[in-house]
Amino acid sequence: MPELGAAGRRVTVGVQAEVELCAGTLRAWDDHVDFVEAQLGITRDPSLPIEVFVVADTEPWCDDVMACYIGGWVDATFVPTYEPRAIWHELAHHVASGSDLGMTDRFLSEGMASSMGDDWCPAPGTRWPTPPLWRLLARDDVRYEDYPRAAQFVEFVRQQYGEDALVDLVDCIERGDPLPAIDRCMRRTLDEGLDAVDRRFAADPPPHHPNPALCRGPVTPWHDDETWSFEAKLACEDPAVLNTFRSPHGRETSALLEITEPGRYAVALHADGEATVEIEPCFCPTDDASLDHDPESGSVWLGEPGRYRVVFQTSAPSTSRLAVELWPTGEGPREPV
Repeated sequence: MPELGAAGRRVTVGVQAEVELCAGTLRAWDDHVDFVEAQLGITRDPSLPIEVFVVADTEPWCDDVMACYIGGWVDATFVPTYEPRAIWHELAHHVASGSDLGMTDRFLSEGMASSMGDDWCPAPGTRWPTPPLWRLLARDDVRYEDYPRAAQFVEFVRQQYGEDALVDLVDCIERGDPLPAIDRCMRRTLDEGLDAVDRRFAADPPPHHPNPALCRGPVTPWHDDETWSFEAKLACEDPAVLNTFRSPHGRETSALLEITEPGRYAVALHADGEATVEIEPCFCPTDDASLDHDPESGSVWLGEPGRYRVVFQTSAPSTSRLAVELWPTGEGPREPV
């Protein structure tokens, strides 16, 4: 286990690899803890820092899952260097379990973490399984393919009954409670039993959404009607720069962009060293062809209006700044080869 080498306001971090922890990494993780607390109206004891270990192989601690939160006397999270985005999900677990809520039903627990720190957008034209709640609650484990349903259920309770009702429900249910106890908790906190709640949920489930940890924040405005421009620093000491952990000097920063007119856009990137740009939607696309980004072509097809996240990455130690411009070309999507 790596030593804890850096401490933020809410999180302390140990990294197994030879990685210099960038200023924005701790800042972003601290801010996510605050975000989850604010969304749920709960508070984790700020005097108890969350321990995060970024390691090459999580198997010694996490068995057969990619990342894990270990509660109890350890109270630590392990995330792999190859998929550090798992941290957003695990931090939500820490907030809930470290508050007065404690350990609730496993399905609800994964639902809160998935709602606050995951992207469960299905591939266009597909859907996740939708089993009834009685098959999901009061279980020792949650299947991977049921995590999206758990996130949907948490969003459903928040929207239909309110955040206070969700917190009361989570607080009422203890880990290991059987279905009759869960039914009583629902009647007490939601004024409806399990069967009635399940019927309402099945009839009107909320849509899936991308990871709020990555898609919240201010949108960078267009410079004028035709051009979107953005300048960024990529030095590790900049407070907006995060580690990617995939290489010793891998790091990234990002900006949010609002697209009102779908179409093809030219992308021009200028940097003082090696750097790349990627664009990802902050919504669940409805069509496979809604996003087509080929960096070698110098353009991107944005087929749906909405918010997009523009991500700038580098693994070169000397790269310190970049600028990007984006403008519509008036061309349509490329024909499939």
